[in-house]
Amino acid sequence: MSLPILVSQEKWQEFDDAWRALMTSGGPVDEVVVALKLAGDKKRISRCVAMAREHAESLAETRPGDAARVLGAVLVAGGNPAEVASRMHEFARTAWSGETWWEPYTRLAGLTEEATDLRAPWRAFAKLCAFQPGSLIHHPGGWGAGEVLSISPEKLEMEVRFWNGRTDTFPLNAAVDIFEPLRSDDLRAEHYRDPEGIPKRAKKEPLEVLRTIVLGHNGRATTALVRNALMLIGIEGSAWSAWWRKARKQAENSEWFEVTGTPQKSVITLLLSAKDPAAALHKQLTRAGSLAEVHSKVRDLFVGETPDARLLEVGLEILEQRAGGEDEPLHERLAAWLLLREQAGSSLEIMTEALQEVLEAPPPADPSVPPALFSLFQGLPGVRDQERAVELLPELFGEAWMDNVAPHLPHAAPGQVRLLVEAFERAGRAETLKAHYAGLLARPLRAPGLLVTLASMFEDGSELAGYPTAAQRAQALLNLATHLHSERRGDPHLTRVCARMTDLLAKGPEPLLRRLLSGTDTGVLRSITLIVQRGVDPEIDHMVTELALEHDRHFFAAQSGPFWESDDVIWSTRRGIETRSAELRELREVKIPENEDAIGRAASYGDISENAEWEAAMEEQRNLTTRAMAIEDELRLADLIEDAPMPEDTICPGAVVAFREAQTGEQRKVIILGPWDDETWNGVQVVSYRAPLASGLLGLHSGDRVTVVLPAGELPVEVIGIETPELD
Repeated sequence: MSLPILVSQEKWQEFDDAWRALMTSGGPVDEVVVALKLAGDKKRISRCVAMAREHAESLAETRPGDAARVLGAVLVAGGNPAEVASRMHEFARTAWSGETWWEPYTRLAGLTEEATDLRAPWRAFAKLCAFQPGSLIHHPGGWGAGEVLSISPEKLEMEVRFWNGRTDTFPLNAAVDIFEPLRSDDLRAEHYRDPEGIPKRAKKEPLEVLRTIVLGHNGRATTALVRNALMLIGIEGSAWSAWWRKARKQAENSEWFEVTGTPQKSVITLLLSAKDPAAALHKQLTRAGSLAEVHSKVRDLFVGETPDARLLEVGLEILEQRAGGEDEPLHERLAAWLLLREQAGSSLEIMTEALQEVLEAPPPADPSVPPALFSLFQGLPGVRDQERAVELLPELFGEAWMDNVAPHLPHAAPGQVRLLVEAFERAGRAETLKAHYAGLLARPLRAPGLLVTLASMFEDGSELAGYPTAAQRAQALLNLATHLHSERRGDPHLTRVCARMTDLLAKGPEPLLRRLLSGTDTGVLRSITLIVQRGVDPEIDHMVTELALEHDRHFFAAQSGPFWESDDVIWSTRRGIETRSAELRELREVKIPENEDAIGRAASYGDISENAEWEAAMEEQRNLTTRAMAIEDELRLADLIEDAPMPEDTICPGAVVAFREAQTGEQRKVIILGPWDDETWNGVQVVSYRAPLASGLLGLHSGDRVTVVLPAGELPVEVIGIETPELD
């Protein structure tokens, strides 16, 4: 599709030459039609009219339909009707007047010689001609892609089958307004034909799919356009991010693409002639705004099975030049030097000199403050950079490097922790690590990554003599867990440590919390629950709740007063809990999966910014998820009325109550149960113990008189009987 690209890039002389070559060869006019539309968008259609008329006249005898299409494109793009309209209509009549659909189509579109303006009629007529059995269309208002099954010119109707199997019939006048014809190479059309294969192809051949998208936008596309196209084939969220990183990198290193802007706001341009990738990379890197940007692009060159040696040579050369500038931050320069060191096999002299100056800096007076070297390591931008820096330690300190590093292990950068701990363990210096573990238990927020790593190493069930007790260690680790839970957002390192902490404390065949809190007393468990209330991962919260209830099934009940007054327990019969659990299963196994399918369908309908189905599906997702989480929380608090301590001759949950209304003398009987129980029990009306009527009766005895406050007003009653039936 070179003609539209030439117009898009406003290379007018090349466009004229390519168009002239197409005219001479007698090739198809599809590209000409698209290019003329783009010329109209750029207000340059006037320069194209003469050649369009020449092209149309050359086609008149053998291909009058194509001649009409060329002049129709000029007319719709803003060309002078006096120059093209009459010949366009003449060519169209010559090409199609013998077709059965000519008369109804021209009448429906208004394409008559008497029409004062043929722009809109030709636009409608051309779209009607594009609707053919087997052709694909797109409904931008929500139904997505579909295939034209049949056309009835007599009835002015067409039948369409959409991607979800739905088939419907549409009047042609409505179809012209709402449907967009799709080219066979349009990604939406390919997805309709092969809904499973296209996402796989996109992941396997990202550059080819990117090329298809860019071609569909006439040779130039933004990040937003690419993202919308991928969303329509089901690639979004984290899958989109991974795909875009890979596709953008391949485009940057391709000889047929030019990539400008940031990853978030890129412009991808398809080139008409191949570029020299090495020269393009050199230009791109020399124009980069910072060393960090250069480093990032060079680092990306190493991704993949066979990096281009020529590109690597150019990239590493520019990186070394930029890293030599003293105006760049030292931690960015060190990151670049470490990559260069890894490729060269030895340290650069400039790096050695810079690090020597850092080592000579006076140590901080406060031991909690990292020395200059470790502060520099913490500033390294990537985990891989921090890992490479570990290899420098023997070079900087010699054979005794562990002696120099040991006091500063809590200051190690996140990417260095695992490597350093493994090195100390291999060297037989476990006691050094144990000493750090004991110290960090007293200050758990000081080095989260190191503490979790050491806990995983030493909390293996063996006795830790001289350490805090098991319960105290559990409290320290939970304090760190609450800190990680509140601070992890936006911090990838803390997010990873938080996940590791959850795995350590609450997962596996023998979770650490269960081991540390085995046999502990009620007081310790209460202090543990207070820590957890500050906020932790749900799996840790569930584990603590489980341990507390195993210790005492009424652990969360109030310590004084009637059992039903506790806000920490929801009392229900076993049948009520089963009913509530079934509701949760219905949400998790039926309604939420159905909603996810609805979101997928809505995403295929087009631009989500104006997609009512998408908004409705996402709102339903929020409602269903919130509802499911609320029910889960309720079920965690549930306890059985059947197991509750029933006081004698006292109205409580589980009791059948007979009472008389004082004003009317009417006698009523109710049974007080939980909020999830059925409306009746053995023919007796069920009232939730949380309802106003039950609240006014709970705690009363036979013969008591009371005025119950109801939403409709006050109700004086007298209790005349209390029974406590078997509920099982």
